[in-house]
Amino acid sequence: MPAEQKPYVDFDRLRDRNSAGVRELIGDGNYGGFYQRPDEDMERVWSVAVEETRSLLEGDWA
Repeated sequence: MPAEQKPYVDFDRLRDRNSAGVRELIGDGNYGGFYQRPDEDMERVWSVAVEETRSLLEGDWA
């Protein structure tokens, strides 16, 4: 995996392209940012996702 951050894709440039044009602009599918994050970062994201999902499941269904 590359260690450097990929430049962010300009989403305005995606709007006027067909699927082949979008693939050409995005390339490897990384819309921008790092290819990998430390485990600690991913644990924080996962923790928030679990808390939000649990809140929805335990919330008022009426």
